[in-house]
Amino acid sequence: MKYRSVDEIKPEHQGHRVTIRRRLPEGGYSDVVGVAEHVDLSSVTVRTHKGEKVTIGRSEIAAARVVQAPRLKNPRNSAPG
Repeated sequence: MKYRSVDEIKPEHQGHRVTIRRRLPEGGYSDVVGVAEHVDLSSVTVRTHKGEKVTIGRSEIAAARVVQAPRLKNPRNSAPG
């Protein structure tokens, strides 16, 4: 399946989980997954699961979309007590 070249992230998606495929200056691509903290016409800022803030210029975006939150590995409550 070919990765669609579309940027679906809009300002109303702030606070949602997103995935962005960006073009790297040296060639190739890199994926960023996390929560969209800031979205405007020129860039998207994403907070990754490691807490890192990544700002991506719109001209670097090859594809982007809103995704569902990850599933829990063990949905049962494993807390003692």
